[in-house]
Order: sequence, then structure tokens, then C-alpha cells
Amino acid sequence: MLALLLLTACGGPTDATLGAWTLSLGDGGLTVRSAHGPVVEDLRFALGSGLDQAEMRFGAFRFEPDGATFTTAKLASLRDADTAILALQDDAGDEVGSLRFSLTEAGALRVQVDGADGAFNRAQLSAACDADDHFLGFGGQAFDVDHVSEAFGVWVSEPGIGKVDSEELPDDWYLRGTRHASSYPMPFALRPQRSTGLLVDTSSKVDVDLCATDPTRFTMTTWSGSSAWVLLASDSPVGVLQALSNLTGRVPLAPPWVFAPWNDAIRGSDSVREVAARLRGAGAVSSVIWSEDWKGAAQTAVGYQLTGEWSIDEGLYPDAADLASELHANGFRWFAYFNPSVRTGFHVWDEAVAADVLVKDATGAPYVFSGAGFTNEALVDLTSPAGRDFVKARMNAALDLGFDGWMADYAEWLPTDAVLADGSDPWQTHNRWPELWQGLNAEVFAGRDGSYFTRSGWVHSAGTSPVVWAGDQSTTFLPDDGFPTIMALGIGLSASGVGVFTHDVAGYQNFNAGLSDKELWFRWASLGAFSPILRTHHGTEDLTNWRFDSDEETLAYWARLTQEHTKLWPYRYGLAARASTEGVPMLLPPAFRYGGAWGRMDAWLLGDALLVAPVLERDARSRYVDLPPGTRWYDWWTNEPVQSGTFDVPLDHVLVFAAAGTTVPAFAEAPDTLSPVDPPLRDLEDVDVARVVTLYGGGGPFTEADGTTYAPTGEATASAEQTVTLTTGDVEVAGVTLHIEGPKERAYTVRVVQ
Repeated sequence: MLALLLLTACGGPTDATLGAWTLSLGDGGLTVRSAHGPVVEDLRFALGSGLDQAEMRFGAFRFEPDGATFTTAKLASLRDADTAILALQDDAGDEVGSLRFSLTEAGALRVQVDGADGAFNRAQLSAACDADDHFLGFGGQAFDVDHVSEAFGVWVSEPGIGKVDSEELPDDWYLRGTRHASSYPMPFALRPQRSTGLLVDTSSKVDVDLCATDPTRFTMTTWSGSSAWVLLASDSPVGVLQALSNLTGRVPLAPPWVFAPWNDAIRGSDSVREVAARLRGAGAVSSVIWSEDWKGAAQTAVGYQLTGEWSIDEGLYPDAADLASELHANGFRWFAYFNPSVRTGFHVWDEAVAADVLVKDATGAPYVFSGAGFTNEALVDLTSPAGRDFVKARMNAALDLGFDGWMADYAEWLPTDAVLADGSDPWQTHNRWPELWQGLNAEVFAGRDGSYFTRSGWVHSAGTSPVVWAGDQSTTFLPDDGFPTIMALGIGLSASGVGVFTHDVAGYQNFNAGLSDKELWFRWASLGAFSPILRTHHGTEDLTNWRFDSDEETLAYWARLTQEHTKLWPYRYGLAARASTEGVPMLLPPAFRYGGAWGRMDAWLLGDALLVAPVLERDARSRYVDLPPGTRWYDWWTNEPVQSGTFDVPLDHVLVFAAAGTTVPAFAEAPDTLSPVDPPLRDLEDVDVARVVTLYGGGGPFTEADGTTYAPTGEATASAEQTVTLTTGDVEVAGVTLHIEGPKERAYTVRVVQ
């Protein structure tokens, strides 16, 4: 219960406490404090009404001016002390709504605003800005990591093929995206300078103004008269993300083999076999072959495009079951492709119509719209049990055929004037559509040794998406939709609670972008090697884009990158397990651990130890790296101490730096695959018998996914190494004693880097 004397708009400041939170009212606004300090100041509310109108084309949305008007809602006397409800009044003293405070199970402060009698369809929270404010979060955003001084809508949509650098819709708004158009937006603001967060726990559209219109205030407005905001606070920005994960869910830990490289292979069984043989022959590590055209594809004016069936294309893959068995025997899992739309003119359309499982329009007919391939299609109704069963049956059939997972694509396209089976308002269901889609996939994979990856998302997607990828980036170095956007997207999603992030090496979208070439491929693959998951995609012009085996130099570099990436599996899978159990994303903004600029997007941290600084510009063979202050840094490749400065970066190199006070375990040798396989190929079991454990500057604690712990003590006196074989015990190297506790006996080569 709220320990409340009285909260009133008159009579001077009055304090109240709820758990670890303190609320103080003065001059009509609330100041909210946590045990860690002030969270928001001069917090105020307003209720309003506006017009809900939007047009959807190709998954993009054009909103008509809503003409919203707002009534300032003043806090009045306490209505119900037992449930902490306060009345909201307008200037005339009439009650217009209520305000309810409560604690979440994890102790965050939930603020529920409800307009009276359905009279309002907008609710607004506003609070004071800091003189030097910062706003991270807001999901996958291509231009920025810090969104201070910006105003934009938060709404699930197609991000666009290319983007304009503003919120003004271009003439071709249905193709090009605005600055903040996103498949995975997130109504969550993280203010790192305060170590606080503000989540809008809603399914409605959210408009934010982050000290843009008025530099002294920020606002978050929901397109609903009943909305909840959750205030989070911790002693660090990472702690805020952990608190966020208590609300939104923590990433499910994917099987170990998911964290070895993936390669796409399309155009039929023979082509898939050729790619698999090429990888093994080159010594490249790979655990997944991904054939998105398993259900058919055709060459079109805009590239190689998937067809509309939901079952195996027996022309391309006449021996699918045999192919799956061959791939499994060679250490590959096989991935397919699904999305929640059904195209006209295919067998699956007839089946969906007969089963009455499609989203309807106002006439009761299937709601047909023009899809990404300029085809007529409709959505399976995910609010319908019959619709969900329809999808599950076809997914289970793919798994029975031998597939082990897939891309679970799209889920941004629910029209706002659709009619849904459960009677829900499509305006309030649209943003939840990704959650429904991902939750369905999670149900299918429950208890299975398989996985899937997604691109769309909303508030609670983090707990059901084992892997999130950046989307369909253009095959360019351009900052609007090309390679550089991967940094902002990866950091922004991580700062919004996404645990595991990946991206298409060399991009996907060739439309108005040209072909990927060798330089773009090398730079993108280099970053991929130091991402949570390394994976390729063929792009829309698959026959002419640069790929992993376009020449022998590229093939050799790919093999090297896959080996380096997979040697780091003990470290990366440990980070994945931490994301799943503790809510710390695998990628982090460097400032979250080591200080520096909050909005930095030219480097990211892979875990706490490794700062990855890719070259993001064409023709550059060097770049300046500003290493965060307050710690020593070492060159990952040479183990030499380094300082901020300009570094040479030839095409076959990527800059990676390790922080003092960290520990990085790695395999002594790279396997061929992490999926179980018979000799002569080497799998996880074969290489799990040995580790190289590097202690930078004496090291720090680290825990692997299998529970192996590393706990160093002492001061490093020099760089040295020693190899021992043990299950649990101590290793002394150059003044450092490393205590290891593990579930199995291994050979450990312990390196101290000083």
C-alpha cells in the first residue's frame, strides 16, 4: 500500500512512499525518486482526444493529422488509500480521470492513467529535461543511438528501402522510410546519465518529443485514454536494462549450435550441396545452411523473389528429406522461411480461405492488400485459435521434413481498419502483432532442438525472440540504410533490452543500391565475426552480388573469420546465457561500462571485454578510434597495450580491443561445426576439451554457459602463460591466481596480458 499522508494540488509539497520510491508533489507536478536518486522531476499528465486515421501501403503507414487537444489533468485528493488511486481534475475541478500507483513484482513503479468514461483516447506524460539530457532506447533506429532533441512516432512499420533524414513523409512514403520508421521500435526511454528508464507499457501508437519542441520538457503521448508508464531505476544503465527485462522478458537461450556461423544457400538441392561442400573444403566453420526459397522462388524484375506456398517446392528440392539427412550428417542444421501472410493464387490461399483463418475487412471478406512483391495477399489471423493452429500445422510439417528452424519474417503489416477474430481494436493490436507472431513461433519450438530469428518487435518481444536481425539493409556504405546503420541498430536494440542481435553480411536490398562488392563484403563480414551471430544472406540479386566464395581470397578470409568467431564461442555463449538469465544484452554501448559519449555508434562492446570498431566508409584503410577512458586497452590481435589514435585497417582486418580487468575464454582450436557430428569432422564435444583463457590486465570474473567460472585474484606482474589440466583448481601465472570451477576436465592455457 502507498504510505501516503495526502497528495493534493494545494497546501504545499507533500511526500509519499511506495516501496523504495518517494513521490513529492509541488506546484502541481510530481518529483519521483528511487533509492538511487531522482528519476523524473515535475511529472505532469494530460488527457486528450484525437482522430485515429492512417493509410497503409506496403507495410508503411501515413497518419492523417489527428487534431488532438489536451486537458491538463491536475492531481487532486486521494480517492482510495488502499489501492493508491488519485483523482485527476481539469481546471474547473471536474474529475477527468484517475492515477494509480503500484509496484511491479520486481519493484519498479507503475503509473496507470485512465481517462473517465472513455471520454479520451490520448494520454500524455511530461517531465522536466536535464540541461544535458540523453535518451537511448526506442528500439531499432538506423540514424541515432541518442534521440535527445528529436520528436517522432513509435509504431511498428516497414522501415523503408532507404530513408529520409527527417520525420516528413517523402512523396514515395510507401517505399522510403522516415528517420524513425522501424520494424522493431520500442516505447522505452533510457536516460543513462541518471541510470533511469521509462517504459510505456502499451500496445497503442506512442508519440515522443524528447526536449525538441520545448528544451525544458519531454513528453510521451499514447494513442489510448488508458495507459501505463513504468519507471525504472538502478545504479547503472546496465542495471536499468536488467530491470527492463523483468517486465519485457529475457531472451530464450538458443541451442549451442545457433552460435556458430550460418550460410545461406538457395536455388535447389544441388546448389545447397555445393555450398556445403565448399564450406567444408575451405575449412570454414558453419552449423546452419539457410534456404529461404524452400517453398519456391522466381526471378523477377526486382531480383530473386519468394513465391507464396507454405510447403516444400518439389521442383527445387525434390529430395528434401534426403538433403536434410545429408546436411545433418555433415554438421549442418537446415533453416527455412515463414511469414504470417498468404498470397492469392496458391494452394495455401485456398486452404486458408476454406479454413476461414484470414484477417477480414469490413465486409467480412479476407482483407487483401498489395504485398512486398506487388502481389495480393492477406494475413493469417493470429488472434484466432484456428488461425494459429493453421500456421502451427505447416510449421510442424516443415520440422517433420527435416528443417531445424527458420526466419520468422515480417509481422509489421496489420492494417488499422482490419476486423479481427477476437474482436480487438486493430489500432491497439497492430503493435502487438509481432508479439503474437513470435509467441506462436515460441510455442512451435517449445522443447525442440531448433531455433528461429525475427526482425519485428514490440514491448514484450524480447522474451520470445531468440535472435533478432537488423532487417533488409541496402548493399551500400550509405548512412541512410546501408552498412553504417548496423551499428546504430545493434546498439539501439541492445539499449532497448534485445539480448541477441545479428545482421545480413553485405546487406540484402539491391533496389536502388547496386550490387554488393568485395570491399563491402569484407568490411561487413569483419563486423559479423565480432557480432553475437555471424550469418550471410544472398541479397535480391543473388547471382551477381559478392558472396563468400566469389574468389579464393574471399573464401580464405571467410574461413578465417568463421574460425575466429567460433573460437570465441565459450565467451559468446556465456554472454548469451547471461542475457537469458540476467537480462544483460550481448552487445552494449561502450559508455555503459567504460564511460565516454552516450550516443556513440562507431563501436560497440561485445560483452564487457571486447570493443569492436569497424571501418564504415568506402575506400578507408585507416580510422581513428577513441578508446574509452578509465581503463587500459589491448590490441586483440597482438595483445599489445594501445591508446586512442589512428590505426591502419587493411581490407582483411578489423579493429578489436580488449579491456583490462576482463577475462575471455576461447576454444584452443576451432571445430568444423557446433552441431553433433561423427568423425572426421570436429564438433562441440571434440573441441570442448581445451580452453585458452586470456586475462587482460590480470583479468576479471566470467562465467560460461555451462557454469564454468573464472575468478582471478592478485596483481599481474608481466605477460605470461601456463597450461594445466583440471576440473576445479587454481592456476598461478605472473602474480595472478586464477580459480577455475568447471563441470568437466579440460586443458586450460591461461594467458596473462599486462
